[in-house]
Amino acid sequence: MLGLTITSIAFLVLTGALVGLISSYFGVGACFIMVPVIIYFLETYFGTPPNLSPLIAFGTNMAIVVPTALGGALRHRKVLEKKDARFPTKHYLSFGIPVGVGSFLGALCAFIFFTSFRAHAGLILKMIFGILCLLGAYRFMTAKPVPVEKFTDPNPVKYAVLGIFSGMVAHFIGIGGGLIYVPVLNAILGIPIHMAVPISLATMIIGSSVGAISFMILGRIDQMKQPNFYPPFTFGWFNIIAFLSIGAASIISSQIGPYLAHRTPPKKFKILLAILYVYIGIRLIVRGIFQFQGLTPPIP
Repeated sequence: MLGLTITSIAFLVLTGALVGLISSYFGVGACFIMVPVIIYFLETYFGTPPNLSPLIAFGTNMAIVVPTALGGALRHRKVLEKKDARFPTKHYLSFGIPVGVGSFLGALCAFIFFTSFRAHAGLILKMIFGILCLLGAYRFMTAKPVPVEKFTDPNPVKYAVLGIFSGMVAHFIGIGGGLIYVPVLNAILGIPIHMAVPISLATMIIGSSVGAISFMILGRIDQMKQPNFYPPFTFGWFNIIAFLSIGAASIISSQIGPYLAHRTPPKKFKILLAILYVYIGIRLIVRGIFQFQGLTPPIP
């Protein structure tokens, strides 16, 4: 049993290192890595029911995103300063604060959805996320790069509406939000990609904090009703073992991504993002369809 515990912890630590690198490079929460790993960990080592494990994975994922995004955002800011560029605080606050509001609303909707459709809620949420990823990839490939000199002041109403919507969608499907924030900031709000990434990371600090706390509290309500279904070291939809092991490693590796990101040309950067989104989208949709039918998914 001890060997299994050591193996599982090592697996989570390695996952965290990869999460931190990808998160800080692309400005996303890397939930497409974390969530499947945490689900596997909960179901394999704790026997957590498949309809519950995605919700705990989503809540834990959002909690891990907070310190990882903070480390990546601070490093991006230092890289920008070395290039005599400033972090766009006005754009960040105009978008990030509304995201916080939307995050709570999204978490509340997820709780209502889960308690109403308990048997298939996790699979449905993952498939919705996959569809959004494909839409994001399309926007990355079709939107023209925005020159830095055309980086204009934010429209408060437009930023607020899109921020609330983005936060709601991100935390309804239980992700850190970067996979939604980056295409919204770049393709819809017209923010240059190398500015959109640090804004996305900073926004995740607000949105994921609200989302993680909401998932803990709302999940705790369900946990008190049926405690036997929940694994140990779990508070609501949050698992402390996964948080500590993945989170610590991701914070350290998140210091590398910003340097690589700012050395990648914008056009190539957008193509890499699009490829990432296509893979995630197809993977989640196909796996969801097969799992609905009780079959083994063909995509790893």
